[in-house]
Amino acid sequence: MKNKYKIASLLFSVTLLLTFFNPYQTVSASTSGSTSDGTLLVNGQPFFPFGFYEVAWGQIPWHTNNFTVESDVASFARVTNVKGVRLKILKANMVQNYFGIVEIEVNDGSGPNLATSATASATSVHADPNHSPAELNDGSLSNDYASGTFPAMPAYVTLTWNSAKSFDKVTLKAWLCHTIAPTHYEVEVSADGATGWTKVASSYKMPAGKLSADMHQLAADGFNVMHPSADLDNGFDTSFVDDAGAKGIKLMPENIATLVNYNFLAQWKDKPAILGWSICDDCDPYIEPATAQSYQDAVRAIDSNHITYGTGAHYTYEPGYNVGSYVNILDTMGRQMYPIGTSIPMNTVYAAMKDTADAYRAAGKPAFGVIQTFSWYQIAPSLQPDPVLGRAPDASEVRNMTYQALAAGAKGILFFPYYYAPNNTTIPADLYAETKAMVPEINALKPALMLGNKTEVPTGNPNLRVTHWEYDGKVYVIVVNTSYDSVANVPYHQPGGPGTPADDSASIPLPAGYQNAVAKSMFTRLPSTLSIGTDGKLSGTVGAEQVQVYELTPVGKYDPLVTGQTLGALRNDFTGEAGFNFTIGGTARTVTSLGRFYVSGNNKSHTVSLYKESDKSLVASCTVNMAIGTADVSGFKYCTLPASITLAANTSYNLVSSETSGGDQYYHDDTTVTLGSGTANFAIFKWNGVWYYDGSASQSFGPVNLLFKDSSNFSMLTGKTLGSPQNSFTGEAGFNFTIGGTARTVSSLGRFMGNGNSGLHTVSLYKESDKSLVASCTVNMAAGKADGLGFKYCNLSTPASLSANTSYNLVASETSGGDRYYHDDTTVSLSNAWTANFAIFKWNGSWYYDGTVNQSFGPVNLLYY
Repeated sequence: MKNKYKIASLLFSVTLLLTFFNPYQTVSASTSGSTSDGTLLVNGQPFFPFGFYEVAWGQIPWHTNNFTVESDVASFARVTNVKGVRLKILKANMVQNYFGIVEIEVNDGSGPNLATSATASATSVHADPNHSPAELNDGSLSNDYASGTFPAMPAYVTLTWNSAKSFDKVTLKAWLCHTIAPTHYEVEVSADGATGWTKVASSYKMPAGKLSADMHQLAADGFNVMHPSADLDNGFDTSFVDDAGAKGIKLMPENIATLVNYNFLAQWKDKPAILGWSICDDCDPYIEPATAQSYQDAVRAIDSNHITYGTGAHYTYEPGYNVGSYVNILDTMGRQMYPIGTSIPMNTVYAAMKDTADAYRAAGKPAFGVIQTFSWYQIAPSLQPDPVLGRAPDASEVRNMTYQALAAGAKGILFFPYYYAPNNTTIPADLYAETKAMVPEINALKPALMLGNKTEVPTGNPNLRVTHWEYDGKVYVIVVNTSYDSVANVPYHQPGGPGTPADDSASIPLPAGYQNAVAKSMFTRLPSTLSIGTDGKLSGTVGAEQVQVYELTPVGKYDPLVTGQTLGALRNDFTGEAGFNFTIGGTARTVTSLGRFYVSGNNKSHTVSLYKESDKSLVASCTVNMAIGTADVSGFKYCTLPASITLAANTSYNLVSSETSGGDQYYHDDTTVTLGSGTANFAIFKWNGVWYYDGSASQSFGPVNLLFKDSSNFSMLTGKTLGSPQNSFTGEAGFNFTIGGTARTVSSLGRFMGNGNSGLHTVSLYKESDKSLVASCTVNMAAGKADGLGFKYCNLSTPASLSANTSYNLVASETSGGDRYYHDDTTVSLSNAWTANFAIFKWNGSWYYDGTVNQSFGPVNLLYY
């Protein structure tokens, strides 16, 4: 009989394949894909999924379609003095025009199977006597009962006893589940086994309206993805899909009832809410790669515009376990690792996620972290019958596991689950509150998580995970201690800082060209016990089970190559690279970032490249995403180079951006640019591998730009506490300071950038002893961007020397009614044994000393070497 099933199943599979490869396709209202480094794209834009599974099964969630015996358990309040139980079969998979059941078991708690002593009967009986109702309760899992062909529904299978029984659980066992298994039934009992049948349970466990209500809740709380069961019986229909799209929720539906039935794809593939299709749940234990490939092919025949998704479910971590089997099949994989309530250590989440993320990133595909929010005791009591040992994670563990996954390279997070229909449980309130609290954290981090340059720092401690991302001129650091009882030390260094060995393998590097930074804890609800000291080290301790997240912002000044531009005509009819040729002045310069001018409506990614003119060799390149971030005051968006590069003095270079015909607009070569240093020679473009020189002096396509950074500069200020804002004074204001025992050279002077500041301020440095002017320059608060301490700077035309053990006055010009600055209740901290003496101001030609030690107006700052 098994061979008969196999032949019929094969014929069914052929029929399905003919159905799957439907040539009818339309362009989707939304599309999804990924970048080369595995960032998910939706409609061409980076997208970081953060949401929930909704295990909203209406029909029984059978997994397999072979002779593996699967079980569906119906539990209910204990019934007593019962002589009959029957299953009212309402729906079934009847590919062969009948349904089958391998066995029915009846239990009272953990007691023996009562069904074997009952008499079985059925309203529909197969013609083959080998599949009679007697097979329902013979205690054997090697044969089955089969109904007659085309049975009338509902159909009944009944067990009766001569003596009354008490029980609280009925288990239906089936095989070939997608072909012949029941999908929806009710359990009824009778006191006499013949009359008065009363419903006590149902295989259908999803309350009406819950799927929609849960989706609304997730949308209201800022989540952006839901992974629901696609079952018309649970409310997953066209109106639900449309509603999700209107609420900003992306869907990855999974047809649990039958993984080989993709008819619903054609209905919803053009809906804006669709992110992708979940086709391979628990791939590694249940779905062979060849089968997963057939599902992938079937989906692609209907919808080529959205990703396919599956999950890995090997609960004991083994490096590389089956990951390679699915990388070239699925578009993305979610890594399940549910250690809480098992003997698996919590730090396994990182190891498993990293294994999967690395494999998928190498293929240019994203991998998601699937994080446990359930109790094993509730989900799988047969695996973990002890409610204490099989507990759910607490909020701290959910947070820890989530950040482990992020640190390991997850490009999305899905919590499992928000709702679990088989036992009608919703995520505990404290765990949902924790996931909700992470929404703004993910929103703040996701640009770096999606587009940043990721570095995992080796710590030598399996419980300490440190990962950082370089993005948009900053470093974002996630530190996770997975130990429940041990404090972890973080003795990691910034490269190039004072006393830091250049080859320190445990260093946390800052973006290229920066030596000191401001470390800010990003989220007030998380602990922050790490700091950057004057020795240039990020160090401290991380408590047991703690997560800490920092934003490191470099201190110093960014100098753009292009300081002004006159824009020409717009165009987007060229595919190639375009920009301009320039020559560096008499001093070598260090470049940290490359940029392209932002035109309203631009939303594509552009590779900005720098070539040496003499041999056309590529010096550096990075990619600017026009859809992310805001342009600077001059209109440029930048990407940070993975490492700084030095441009030789008196040398010519080509700076160009990739452009695509029909893509983002840019400006033609009638655009002219002004440089802060060096010479703009002519516009240039590269087409089909050949360079063409176009235009005349100072002309450029784009335009394009780059940022210089003098890596030798240090900031006098290392910190500040702002006082009260004011703008009721005309004169010069700042503070008096004393140099330490080493003479220094000043390259730049700066003023703090207050909210709304846009004026010009002359920053001046006077020698205290005779009030002689040492140096001055003018800072334009409307140009450039502030550094990590919040200062904007101007370059001195000639660097100024400061004598050791000497006092100076550093002040900025202020105007009553002009830009706001901070009063002398502001305090400052200085570096390298320098001393902040007192606040000072100059009014009508006279100097006035104000405040006490460490106080300052402004505040003001300088950069030295």
